[in-house]
Amino acid sequence: MTALRANALTETFPQAGEADWRAVVDKALKGADFNGALTSTTRDGSSIQPLYAQTDEAPARPSRAIPGPWSVCQRIDHPDAGEAASLAAADLEGAASGLVVVGAGGIGARGFGAVDAGDLDARLDGVFLDMVRIRLDTGADAPTFAEALAGITTDASATTLDPAWDPVASFACGLDEQPGVAALGAGVASLAALGLGGTLITGDGRVVHDSGGTPAQELGYVLAALIEALRAADAAGLPASQVSARALAVLSADADIFAGIAKQRAMRLIWARALESSGLEAASLRIEAEAAWRMTARYDVYVNMLRTTAAVSAAGLGGADGVTVLPHTLALGLPDAFARRVARNIQNVLIMESNLHRVADPAGGSGYIESLTADLAAAAWGVFQQIEAAGGAVAAVVSGAFPDDVAGVRETLLRDVAHRREPLTGVSEFPNLDETAPAVLMPVSEQAPTGVLLPPVRLAAPFEALRDAAAAAPERPLAFLACLGHLADYNARALFAQNLLAAGGIAVQHGDGGDDLNAIAAQAAGSGARLAVICGSDGAYGEHAGALTEALKRAGMAAVWLAGRETPALAQSGIDAFAHARCDSVSLLGDAHAALGLSAGGGAP
Repeated sequence: MTALRANALTETFPQAGEADWRAVVDKALKGADFNGALTSTTRDGSSIQPLYAQTDEAPARPSRAIPGPWSVCQRIDHPDAGEAASLAAADLEGAASGLVVVGAGGIGARGFGAVDAGDLDARLDGVFLDMVRIRLDTGADAPTFAEALAGITTDASATTLDPAWDPVASFACGLDEQPGVAALGAGVASLAALGLGGTLITGDGRVVHDSGGTPAQELGYVLAALIEALRAADAAGLPASQVSARALAVLSADADIFAGIAKQRAMRLIWARALESSGLEAASLRIEAEAAWRMTARYDVYVNMLRTTAAVSAAGLGGADGVTVLPHTLALGLPDAFARRVARNIQNVLIMESNLHRVADPAGGSGYIESLTADLAAAAWGVFQQIEAAGGAVAAVVSGAFPDDVAGVRETLLRDVAHRREPLTGVSEFPNLDETAPAVLMPVSEQAPTGVLLPPVRLAAPFEALRDAAAAAPERPLAFLACLGHLADYNARALFAQNLLAAGGIAVQHGDGGDDLNAIAAQAAGSGARLAVICGSDGAYGEHAGALTEALKRAGMAAVWLAGRETPALAQSGIDAFAHARCDSVSLLGDAHAALGLSAGGGAP
């Protein structure tokens, strides 16, 4: 057998360069604008190109201070201390290596947690405090909880605590009084006096992400909060050079894997630049990532498992030191043992079976990730400079300047969700009307805070309100799909309409099709529905839409829609609404509820 020469394949298949690829792409585009067709823009204004070359200019950046896997953190959020201890013991036996003590006033409480620090000893019963890293999510009560922990440990220096105390963030979401720089410095000094190991100052970006902020706004705020705390601590007698080595950033991790990787990497870049600009020595930054609250849904909750798996992957690959997964049922209520087990095993699989931790900075050298990281770091630095120009984190938040910036992008984000440019699987896309909600230990009543600077949002909430109203009706709301022509003519639009209506909790009955308009109207009348959606081809619409609309309204339909875009001719045909891929689906489904006689609270008005 003739040995295969080393260059035989390249001789047969010559390597193609970017110019060759571009020539093929231009041919396929047939004159369409390259940038308009194939590039996109992030919410922070970065351009995403369709192709990136590998780069040798950016070395790998080992990020975790301790080599090896990140800390698998689990929430201790049961209101009862004894039950909380039991659940924590199961978590630690199941390979968790960190615990998050949640207080009722914590940013991530989500309706649960300890009321005060008085039962912390019972809450941590059986936990070897010198072997498990503890993070507090107790908001304004963090100094009190930290003092309680110092009181129950036998060796404070061997106990690693991350107080995660960011009074500016707590104030922004309505959980604390207006912060002051002097009080911030005194609080950091009191934490340092406890002698515990771990971090002292915190920038908590979850409030920004929860409120719809962009990655750059989240990172820019975190950096500003850390610098504010450094200055305050220095003024209180703690040298900034010592405190900077004990800094913590708490970041949200959502289902956008590449952006999530870039976020972790960019945070370390801007932290290093801030220390250098301040004349301080380089110091590592601890990053704790937590699965994003705003991506969590109450319907089709098992999709939350997929979202958090993507989030953990991004955080782990990006170099987070610790990761907390929100159990998939948290938006429904207090998660049970099964939901907690799934939360920790998502991380266990990615660490123990997928080995995501074994390579330092695995994204290093990727042209796309390096570009995304650099762009995000630059945008975040710009946000940080704006906050500094406004007087620092305290002044920028208290004055409303920074929250106003977040509110602007939140409005755009919610509009994109409503128009389904930001699809939510299981909610706005592919909803399951026959699902059964899983059990929780206790339900939670989710009430949107009012009058706060950075109100938390869940992207699925507008659709969930519609689903709730539909579920409260005596019978499942029903719409009739008035199909025109043969199956091939109407099937695609009928399936689209069925999916759209299901996002509002409305079931459908399909018509048989055909061109007999009276027969279609008779079927609609017999269905018992009060809303009809005409589904067919563009040609059939031009020929029959007006007459069919009249027939359907004579048959008792309170509203008639058409699956497709409005045209000048169709606008004159009496159709009440047009359902298409980029319509405002939340508003349209609200109109459907009104046509079907549903009130905002569910049931008949």
